[in-house]
Amino acid sequence: MKGYKDLKFWQKSFETTKQIVGLVKKLPMEQATKIVVNQLIRASSSVGANIAEGYGRYRGKEYERFLQISLGSANETEYWLLILKELYPKIGATIDKIIGINNETVGMLVSSLKTLRNKR
Repeated sequence: MKGYKDLKFWQKSFETTKQIVGLVKKLPMEQATKIVVNQLIRASSSVGANIAEGYGRYRGKEYERFLQISLGSANETEYWLLILKELYPKIGATIDKIIGINNETVGMLVSSLKTLRNKR
């Protein structure tokens, strides 16, 4: 493996963040929307950033800890997407698509964490 960019769950998390950024560019930036969007982008970008940082520290428990943080951020991302869906129901189908990509990331992270725990 060449680096963290080759990890499927990093690729999915990157795609999730790209989709989110593309979506929120089109939204009216009212005060409530700004708060949700800021939290959403922070949570989403944290997923991939922690995967990358953890990969750079590929040493058992440290790597596992960063994947756990990524998993938490992925779950938080879904939460903020659901809030956005409530605020803007007309874009619900697009948000559901992004949630689907994010859920793929969650599944891969859970699987990787189980594998790491079984190696101990």
